[in-house]
Amino acid sequence: MPKITSSRYIEVMTPWLDKLPEYLRQCEFDPSLSCYGTGESAHWPTQSNCNVFAALAVLSEAPELPEKQRLELRGTALSLLRYAMATHVTGRIPATDGKSWGHHWISVLGLERMSHGVNAIREHLTEGDCTALRNLMISESDWLLDEYPVEADMLGNSGRNKPESNIWNGGILLRTALDYPDAPRAAEYREKATKFLLNGLSHPLDAADETRYNGRPAREYHVGFNFTPNWSLDHHWYLNVGYMVICLSNLAMLHFYCRERGFEPPPELYRHADDLWRLVKACTFRDGRLLRIGGDTRARYTYCQNYAIPMWLFAADALGDRDAAEFEKGWLDIVRREAAANGDGGFYSRRLAQIAGVSYYYFTRLESDAVLCLSYGAYWRRKFALPDDSPEFPVNPPFAWQDEYHGATFLRDGNAARSFVWHAAQGPAGVCVPADRSDMAEWQNNLRGEIRSSCTPQSTHGRSSHTLFPGGFLNSGVSEWEERNPQGEGEGVYAYASHRTACAALPDGKTMLFLEYAVMTKEATIDEIKGMSLKMPNDLFNGGKRVYRAPGNVEIELPGNPGSTDSRTVSSDRLSIDGALNVYSLYGSDTLTIRRPASREIVIHRKNGPWMYSLYADEICNSYRSGCGRVRPGTVVLDGGYAVAAGGELETPVFRRLPQNGLLRMVEFRNESGRWLFAANFGEEAAAPQLPAGAALLAGSLKPGCGALWQL
Repeated sequence: MPKITSSRYIEVMTPWLDKLPEYLRQCEFDPSLSCYGTGESAHWPTQSNCNVFAALAVLSEAPELPEKQRLELRGTALSLLRYAMATHVTGRIPATDGKSWGHHWISVLGLERMSHGVNAIREHLTEGDCTALRNLMISESDWLLDEYPVEADMLGNSGRNKPESNIWNGGILLRTALDYPDAPRAAEYREKATKFLLNGLSHPLDAADETRYNGRPAREYHVGFNFTPNWSLDHHWYLNVGYMVICLSNLAMLHFYCRERGFEPPPELYRHADDLWRLVKACTFRDGRLLRIGGDTRARYTYCQNYAIPMWLFAADALGDRDAAEFEKGWLDIVRREAAANGDGGFYSRRLAQIAGVSYYYFTRLESDAVLCLSYGAYWRRKFALPDDSPEFPVNPPFAWQDEYHGATFLRDGNAARSFVWHAAQGPAGVCVPADRSDMAEWQNNLRGEIRSSCTPQSTHGRSSHTLFPGGFLNSGVSEWEERNPQGEGEGVYAYASHRTACAALPDGKTMLFLEYAVMTKEATIDEIKGMSLKMPNDLFNGGKRVYRAPGNVEIELPGNPGSTDSRTVSSDRLSIDGALNVYSLYGSDTLTIRRPASREIVIHRKNGPWMYSLYADEICNSYRSGCGRVRPGTVVLDGGYAVAAGGELETPVFRRLPQNGLLRMVEFRNESGRWLFAANFGEEAAAPQLPAGAALLAGSLKPGCGALWQL
């Protein structure tokens, strides 16, 4: 693959300039100024305007572009910057909604993200521009100093889990102190910047850390830890790989700003960055697409994914990781393919057209993030000599990890990435995909059956137990299905089904076994019951086509996004997807169903509508029922087992359910790598299975709610 250069970024950015005029508007309060998107004072429009300013500023200094075009781009960039400064509380006019922006917990984020754009055209700023920028930066810094406390907490629902905002707020204070050392409160900015930064990537052990920063030990700055002991992040109340990326991206902005301006970066900027990077790197496919084991509540492959670009550049420059350039190359190609498929210069105009129709506010923000993040690569690779290739970077670097708080197990070995996380974005979710097929990964209620009521169903995170063992893991637990937005007066959120799940990653480097059992606990109207519910993306990233094969020379080629619901049964208990992932129904049904929604159903998670969708996915179920109507308490709605294996063409493993008493379930599974017994106790009492001679326990127990795995 060609080396990564600034020019490659410019090539991907410039087609968007044809789309840009649709998003620009003249300021009614000052016709000499322009704004991007809605131009409102709320933080997303403000950030979006700053994003596009920075991207255009970088393009205006790109030697690859004609001089006339560069002059036009510079003029537009300056107009956007001046709009941002004029509509701030220190400015002279209101934004399009009649209000000014600023003095808010997130108001400086756009300023942080645009800082490289200011550097790019600093020589073209007038004296008035420089004065307005200074006034804005000092005003925001004074507000942070006097009004905004430094807080940190591991729990996402506490309101104090603030890793990324502590970093960007610390960044603005530090930059103000460095850029304006004559400011009356510069020393105070520097002191509070240290406290913010040290409480960004904060860890439980920091409370006793004697390392000195800005003249004081770290423990004196410590107000709480935002990350678990194993470096997972519960931001937005789930294991949020995306916001782990966001944290590192903000460190990148500060790192490169200091480097370009000749400032000595403070050591707290880098504290724990390598610890977090190790996990985030493992949660990334080789082509750069994030392996979000805890899922995502936002539009797929947009916001957090884009901010991986500055993170990768930071990893390469500050942390010395040459592999990061491979992520850049792969992701640039993905961005290029999607933009080309749109045909109009936009980054998301085709795939996210439904979002654009529902929320122009949201859509224009997503477009701005894409072009901004490309501008980091274009600018920093132009300014600095950064690693541009990796001599030896394997497709699937070995990695094993677990996290107690999130009920998470994660394993990369063989040619598979396998995980199961209970505290995930929309309830428990599993992943089992070939390591070289990032296009097959999805997390929305994945690899776990669904009991979908008619009224905003949502699975809770549940209670779980888990363990890693050499080459595999066990993970089991119970959660509830709830109606989150009931419509009746006096009707509150309530649970209607108890759902038990157990999974085992076998020590064969490719296979996961699942057993599940669910029973209704309250009468409810049920629209669909899906066993297994493997989500298989079938969108532009895979060319909008999947090939499903079953024994007997059965081959079904299905395009994505068919326009009408199409569910079909495959008369087999096994199915191959693109010759890369194999699915098996172990018991509960001897057929498989391919459910094809009418349109994209991978949703931006919200408590209520309007729903916004970002990706199309087929669903593979080992049992499927629709239109179930009213279902009474005590009804068993799921009782099945299934397996998923990363690999080549469809294999022929031998499997069977072994009869057991009560709610003990056990299967035998045999492939060319070995022979295993997997059992789960879905009852309330300890269970004693009937085991064949020679069975050797690998891990687990059969206490209530637990699973165990034996090798034969």
